Amino acid sequence: MHTTFRFVGVLLVVSACARPNPETQRALGETVYATYCQSCHEAPGTGPRLTPAILASRLNAARLYAYNLQQMPYEAGGVLSNEDYLNVTAWLLYRASLIESNKMLTMRNMDEVSLVAPDPSPTQ
Repeated sequence: MHTTFRFVGVLLVVSACARPNPETQRALGETVYATYCQSCHEAPGTGPRLTPAILASRLNAARLYAYNLQQMPYEAGGVLSNEDYLNVTAWLLYRASLIESNKMLTMRNMDEVSLVAPDPSPTQ
């Protein structure tokens, strides 16, 4: 008996829940931060606190991403996936109010995301 299998084109539809979105990206980034970054960048860690001014000193999201990719975790740059570096960069920017809550950070748009630290002085 000879059986022939014929594959008919099947379109797999991924549910809307699986699509990348800013909330999911930030949640994933927060997990990366807690796992790989928090021990150094939160008290009593040895790294600097990641304030809006420190993050904004990289000028745009692409430069911050590149720095993280090359240098972080300390003395072990490049050990995470590109997606992990992207997600943690998005989470850091969101936490520091340097990116809008509805903005998805991507490899294509990160050059356009300028980092300007909020003015720490209260307005009168």
